[in-house]
Amino acid sequence: MDQDNLTNLRKIAPTDVLGKLHLFNAFTLGSPKDIPDPYYGGHEDFEAVYTMLLAGCRALLPIAGKALRAS
Repeated sequence: MDQDNLTNLRKIAPTDVLGKLHLFNAFTLGSPKDIPDPYYGGHEDFEAVYTMLLAGCRALLPIAGKALRAS
């Protein structure tokens, strides 16, 4: 999901969930950067995206676990 997707989601989302919509990197790593689409790139581009996603998932798992334990 990129900034355009997030903007479109915010236009149609119910008001009570607007605060729950975030870009993956912003939510997990505190970075406003979009995760680029590596489709038209080379091997290095896929590696870079993989690295971003792996770091984000490692940050997300403890957050999700804490939220699940609290519910």
